[in-house]
Amino acid sequence: MNGDDPKILELPKAGIAPEERARRLKVEVERLAGLPAVERLFYIESDGVAEKHGVSRAVLKEMVEATIRANEKKAREDKAEDRQRIRRVEKNKVTAQRELAREQAKQKREQDQADKEAERKRKERKKAFEAIGKLPVLAHEARLAEHSKRSGEDLDFLRDEFAAYYVPADIDTKPIEPWDQPVDTHTLLIELMAQLRRFVVVQDDVAIAITLWILFSWVHEVAVHSPLLVATSAEPDSGKSTLLGVLGFLVPRPYSVVELTGTNIYRIVDLKNRTLLIDEADQLFRRKAALAEIINAGWTRGSARIPRIVHGVIHEFDAFCPKVIGMLGLNLPSTMASRAIVCMLWPKLPSEQVADFRHVDDDDFTTLRRKLMRWAADNAVLLKDATPVVPPGFSNRVTANWCLLLAIADVAGGLWPEWARAAAVKLSHKRHQPSERLRLLAALHPLLATREQITSAELVELLIADPDGEWAEFRGRGPITQRQVAALLAGFEIFPVVLHPTKQASLSRRGYRRSQFGDLFARFLPNDPNIRTLKRERGNK
Repeated sequence: MNGDDPKILELPKAGIAPEERARRLKVEVERLAGLPAVERLFYIESDGVAEKHGVSRAVLKEMVEATIRANEKKAREDKAEDRQRIRRVEKNKVTAQRELAREQAKQKREQDQADKEAERKRKERKKAFEAIGKLPVLAHEARLAEHSKRSGEDLDFLRDEFAAYYVPADIDTKPIEPWDQPVDTHTLLIELMAQLRRFVVVQDDVAIAITLWILFSWVHEVAVHSPLLVATSAEPDSGKSTLLGVLGFLVPRPYSVVELTGTNIYRIVDLKNRTLLIDEADQLFRRKAALAEIINAGWTRGSARIPRIVHGVIHEFDAFCPKVIGMLGLNLPSTMASRAIVCMLWPKLPSEQVADFRHVDDDDFTTLRRKLMRWAADNAVLLKDATPVVPPGFSNRVTANWCLLLAIADVAGGLWPEWARAAAVKLSHKRHQPSERLRLLAALHPLLATREQITSAELVELLIADPDGEWAEFRGRGPITQRQVAALLAGFEIFPVVLHPTKQASLSRRGYRRSQFGDLFARFLPNDPNIRTLKRERGNK
């Protein structure tokens, strides 16, 4: 360097690609086209604006004006398209409205036709129901089935509709007013029993139970549980129908029916709060399981509502009411039998004389009903919260069946508390054999009383030692097996355990320890003579 100022060498500017120049020009043209006219002209005429993009001012101006025209044209086209779109929408809307109107008109025509058809069928049903209602009750089901086949209507629907239409006639009783003086409970019970025995031969315990139940039916509104009063006999012509006839003149709002259906019962009870007297029920509950379920539900107040749709509206029916059942034998489901006070009737002896019952109301019945009505008004509140002492060993359900009857006996005083409890004990004895599981538990009790454990093999050997016992011929298929014993005891959550372990598990001896049973014996085997003497009773059969 010679001391002179160094010269700055300028690098040649890089050229702009034609594509980039065209893009920048297009952007500038579009920007200018979007400006107001005065501002747009100002920029176009300004020095350097057109030159910067490599075009003349005239060319730039022409390009901007062409873009403006193109934008205006597009705006007009868009506006026209919007108008077309709006017209299409309006047209589609009008079309949809017309279609809707046509569909609604069609539906209305169809609904009108359906209504006419439904009205025609309703009139036919009413006419058919009127004819069927005049027939004996036992013929109703067959005639309903015929009408279902002829009309094409569902048979279950017809049953429900007929039940709503047809209500059995009331027993013909005279209108009554309450007795005008307080009624002594003891005296009333004696009068009722005398009226009962005037027409029906009954044993003492049965007479006591029925008489107490009659008073119970009059204070049923304060009851929590409603025990069934079941009148049964081993053979026909033992007074069951006569008994139900007599009760029909002694209970409140009686309804006497045969061949009852589930639909009948909940509609009758809910609508009229009746006392049901169901006769000829020998096979009724086995044939109509739904009826048994409804009666079971009606054992406890408010325990179950029966929902049904009636003319499109949901109704909840209540089947809680006093119920009397007359039947030959005791062909009841076990769940129903446990909710019943079962009264066995016997044919009368030649020496036993009773009056001929003509199923006609008289002054004696009227007087008793008046006294019962007054007694109920005076004593219902007193009995509402009664907690009588029940005999030892009563289960929860037996206690519930007898609670209010025993409370009535306590109010009567005298010998009635003693009589009532004696009758309750006698009538509450199990009329069916205990379950196989319970009978097996009873058989195990003495076997484990003197030992801490017993093998399954030894247990079976002891069970089948008595050739007359049920275990020697279990279910008619030979001696009971270890597997069957285990299956029965599994219901108590008792399972075989290893008593004598060996190195080979398959050879280990299995059985039961007394400690496994804990307090099962005390809980399931109270001092119940029906279980403890079961083996002896079987031997006597």
